[in-house]
Amino acid sequence: MNTKPRPTEADFDELKRKRDESILAVAAKMAEELGVAPEDLVIHSHGRGNGICYCACPSGPCQHEWDGPQWVSEDECSASVTCSRCGEIAMYHDMRCAP
Repeated sequence: MNTKPRPTEADFDELKRKRDESILAVAAKMAEELGVAPEDLVIHSHGRGNGICYCACPSGPCQHEWDGPQWVSEDECSASVTCSRCGEIAMYHDMRCAP
C-alpha cells in the first residue's frame, strides 16, 4: 500500500492561505460583475476562515483528527466521533464528502 505522508502544520497553513486567497478572488470578481462592494457579499464556504482544520476530502489532504469526544444527537438516535482540533462531527464530514 502506497500512502502519502500527512502534510505538516506549515503545509496545512499554506493550503488554507491559498484556499482563502482563491475564494476571495472569486468573490471580488463576482462583486465587480454585480456592481457591489466585495465586503457587501456574504460567502458561505465550509472551513473558510475558521483557521482550525483544512479539509479537501475526498481527494485531498485532511487535517481533522478523529479522536475527539463522542457526539450524540439530541434525540439520542445517532452518535459519532468528533475532530479533537475543531469539533467537526465525523458523520457530517462523511455525508459532505460521500461520493
